[in-house]
Amino acid sequence: MDEEQTGGGNRAYYAQRAAEEQQLAAAAADADAKAVHEKMQLIYLERASVGDREAPVADQVG
Repeated sequence: MDEEQTGGGNRAYYAQRAAEEQQLAAAAADADAKAVHEKMQLIYLERASVGDREAPVADQVG
């Protein structure tokens, strides 16, 4: 199976979405909308770097 079938290929999708959010932020006339697009861009960039892997969770005691 290739990455697209197993879900690992989503990194390219998230990178594309980050680029789209960057364009939307640049075109936004409203400061609030611009801030939201910038936040979404960062989220998509993080997801593109991690892919579908779960982020490690610190051991919880108790």
